Amino acid sequence: NKAYRDIQVSQVLGPGYQLVEKISTEVAAGRLQADVYQCGGQSGRTLAWRGLGEEFMPPTALDPSVKWRWPVMNKETHLAGVFASVSGLNVNTKLVPAEKFPKSYWDLVRDPYWVDLIKRKRVAFTDPRIANIGVYHVYGLKEVNAKDYGEGFIREFAGLKPKLLGFNESGEVARGELHAMLGGPWRVEYGLGTVPITKLCLEPGCVSTQSPLFAVVKGAPHPNAARVFVDFTLSREYAEWRVQSLGNTPARADVTPRPLDDPGKYKLQFAGDDKAERQITEVLKWVIASKLFDY
Repeated sequence: NKAYRDIQVSQVLGPGYQLVEKISTEVAAGRLQADVYQCGGQSGRTLAWRGLGEEFMPPTALDPSVKWRWPVMNKETHLAGVFASVSGLNVNTKLVPAEKFPKSYWDLVRDPYWVDLIKRKRVAFTDPRIANIGVYHVYGLKEVNAKDYGEGFIREFAGLKPKLLGFNESGEVARGELHAMLGGPWRVEYGLGTVPITKLCLEPGCVSTQSPLFAVVKGAPHPNAARVFVDFTLSREYAEWRVQSLGNTPARADVTPRPLDDPGKYKLQFAGDDKAERQITEVLKWVIASKLFDY
């Protein structure tokens, strides 16, 4: 950042749930190394619920001249929800003709075309047993839309044994190794629209999560630099760079998101806020205990 040349950023990358445990272990040992945590919807809240996040309010969040698409600061967890991502069914348009596009989640388990693809492991699902976007789909269908879907749908879908992928996939949909993937994938080129993939929001809608979120870690070794960095993530400069480079949807209303990842253009099942994330945590426990996806 041109304004703070003395602040050098060094990143440690990894799955969110692993980084939460790394930070927790460092705190317990009295050897905290992290200043800022860039996190997903579930892992960021877990950090805050454990009391490991600082209750910091960035100055930019208080600037009345800046307009936001959603409340940028989460009241309960004090996480900066600077960006959001929309998850639906990503379909390879070279393999799936438009007339075969499913209209609802029920089509995945009732339409012979999709049932066959799922059984042949040509459709993947982000593993709902981990804190990633797959469990958000389970939450939306099991809890938010319980009347029309509920546990019965989840059991029927799991019974088809869709191919499960972990933290992310590595381009299988774009390469034609999969016809489609439900949940994620968070690949840059998918959001930028440079590959033959379209995102479908099946009825009753897509799911969304605030990701990445940013938190100042409580007791950070460089607290002032950490606060300056988190405030910078709320800037227009950073939002514009991230949209062009990664395709995320910014909370800032004065920065235009790319069409394929714009929550304003999709029907969503729920708002990915602190309240929903706490309920998703309980659904994650249910998925693991049910063993429906242990195959």
